[in-house]
Amino acid sequence: MLDLAADHLTYRHDKRSPAAAFDDVSVLVAKSTYTAVAGASGCGATTLLALLAGALRPDGGTIRIGARDVTGDRAARRPVLYVTATPDVPDRWSVQHALVAAVRQRSIDREDRHHEYEMAVTKWRVGTLLERRLGSLSGSERTFVHLARIELLKPAILIADRLLEHLGAAELPEAADELHRTLRVLGTTVISAPAASLETGFADRLIVLDRGRIIQEGAPSEIYRHPASEAAARATGEINVVPVTVRAGQVESPIGAWNLGQPPFEGSGVALARPEDFAIAAPGEESDLILGIEEASFHGGRWHIRGLLSGNLTLRVSLPPTASVHKGRLLPLRYDPTAFQLLSRPEEPPVTTIPTGTIPLMRDSR
Repeated sequence: MLDLAADHLTYRHDKRSPAAAFDDVSVLVAKSTYTAVAGASGCGATTLLALLAGALRPDGGTIRIGARDVTGDRAARRPVLYVTATPDVPDRWSVQHALVAAVRQRSIDREDRHHEYEMAVTKWRVGTLLERRLGSLSGSERTFVHLARIELLKPAILIADRLLEHLGAAELPEAADELHRTLRVLGTTVISAPAASLETGFADRLIVLDRGRIIQEGAPSEIYRHPASEAAARATGEINVVPVTVRAGQVESPIGAWNLGQPPFEGSGVALARPEDFAIAAPGEESDLILGIEEASFHGGRWHIRGLLSGNLTLRVSLPPTASVHKGRLLPLRYDPTAFQLLSRPEEPPVTTIPTGTIPLMRDSR
């Protein structure tokens, strides 16, 4: 299999504007590994994938696949499969037609083609859809057909932009797990913009983008516990962003106050707290916070709770299934502030207003 590298990429959406969507961005995707690219909406992940796939042409820099410079090559001449959430086949085709056309693109004998076709149909549970046209399928049905086609194509390099975004919360975890196990067996080099943060857990490496810049990269587990920014924290899962003020080692916040021996900054900032950083106080134990339950749902073997604090701060907490949870209940919570990530945030300048008593009356100009 092949690795994929981009060196000092520069790209402008508007060629007449000096503002660059990307400016001096370098990426290396090692062969047979999975690299996820994530960030807030508009971070540039889709643009980066389109540049690597050849759907867009960079204004500067180089793109290499293996030892070959493909910067000037069209997408069709690059040994990559570039996919989005919508299969790149006509809606009038039947599912069977789409899958047979995929497996016929590979140079294998008829018996092997038939065997792989049957395996993909069974694995992705599309046997009941074979006679239907793609245009008549639901979003999730089209996604499973898409996944079957990808397996049949067996790409050396897969560039995927939000491939699983049409799957529901119940279908997504199993489909993501099956897809990435399959790609690892094939030895495919994968670079993907995940549709959900859950998918980053399958990646060997995560690249976090913010407005066309790489702000953090590394193992997803490391970025999860030590995010360098709010964007990095959100890329790896749900996060509470709690405003704080740090003065002489004392931290003040809407969820309480605590002391730090050597704070990372003085002044205004935020504390990044994961939902699982909170726990219910034991009977007789002093609580750090009282949270009123506004909403609660149970999935993934845990309670996921939302409450509203002073200053319209929404706090999200994840609790074990043994917790007694119902709307309106007051929960005494404990937390360990050393688990929070503190980040400095410049204070916004005060908004100057003119007292209404000093505004002269408007004269009649008629």
